[in-house]
Amino acid sequence: MIWHIYKKELIDCLRDRKTIIFSVLIPILLNVGIIFFADNMMASDQIDSMSVAVTKNSDASVIDWLKNDDNIKVIESKNPLSAVEQGKALAALKIPGNFSSEMRNMKSPEVTVYIDSSSMNSGATADYIQNILNKHREAIVTERLGQLNLNSQTIAPFNVVEKGVSKEDDGSLTMIAMFAPMIIIMGVLGGILPSANDIFAGEKERKTMEALLMSPVKRTQLLVGKWLTISTFGIISGLLSTLAFVLSVRYLTTVLNNALQLKGHFTTFIFSFLVSLTLLALLGAMVLCILSLLASSVKEAQSYTSQIMMVAILPYFLLMGKSVHELQPSGFLIPIYNVFALMKQLLYGVYDMQSLAYTIGSLSVCTIVLFTIGYTMFTKSRWVLGKG
Repeated sequence: MIWHIYKKELIDCLRDRKTIIFSVLIPILLNVGIIFFADNMMASDQIDSMSVAVTKNSDASVIDWLKNDDNIKVIESKNPLSAVEQGKALAALKIPGNFSSEMRNMKSPEVTVYIDSSSMNSGATADYIQNILNKHREAIVTERLGQLNLNSQTIAPFNVVEKGVSKEDDGSLTMIAMFAPMIIIMGVLGGILPSANDIFAGEKERKTMEALLMSPVKRTQLLVGKWLTISTFGIISGLLSTLAFVLSVRYLTTVLNNALQLKGHFTTFIFSFLVSLTLLALLGAMVLCILSLLASSVKEAQSYTSQIMMVAILPYFLLMGKSVHELQPSGFLIPIYNVFALMKQLLYGVYDMQSLAYTIGSLSVCTIVLFTIGYTMFTKSRWVLGKG
């Protein structure tokens, strides 16, 4: 009987074009757009043209330093600060007119860089300019030390070099680990939303729930059939989002393609991924079932579920700045959070069976508890039939 209810609800949902559009097509298009954004952000190491405003009477030596760099565009202006405020330049330089003479006299003239603090491009341009000035400053220091017959190592007793732990880490894998969990999990949640709002709240609003309850079918079977229908859309949407993500990275990107390598432990990866995705869909579907039972109309159900989506995406921001080696075992006992954490581990090639066991256990227990709550509500007419 559960199979017949599940099949009937599935067919009814598939007949609704809105369900297919909002559950499948729109999430896929958004995912592809995010992939293009991430790839373009990784591909562009710097701004194409960094415009710097200077006064016309600025010292020629500093201007030459800037003009010798192909990425810098020098703009002469009567008021460089105004040029930055009006968006004509990304940064402005205030250079003393006697800069070269003070340098020759062993003085320390001051060069001021002005930026628009609300612009990331302006900040990046300022950093780039400071790197250029620092290189020339170091060259001058080395020259002066040579004139004094001193080695440059006299004022630099040691050097500090920063390197990544991974041998071939150029940031691409970090970018994939940042976007992939969000794309996949939001695909699951986006798939269950339209069907969940309509299957319970929609039937109450259309007054068709009474006729359904009068049929010779147990309420447990009705609840399970509807719950599995909602979960199915979440699983399908999650899988399609994953497929769209992998294909987009493989065939439509240049930088991210080299970082996505799933050759080692492929079976373990697929098993862990499918299990966590399925359990997430079952858990999310039951949460939305309960919210849909609380609502008397589709509009009211949508207002409830919109808040849940905000809560569901919170773990993504909590994990954004964490390395896979910083994840604690206790974190995998927190539902939703553990799915984000597990997917991050899998993408970095970390296969921890304890993390997988904790994730499966916590999601299963939470789903059972929520199913008990949902079943209790479904046996009460006040929740099933709605207000009035």
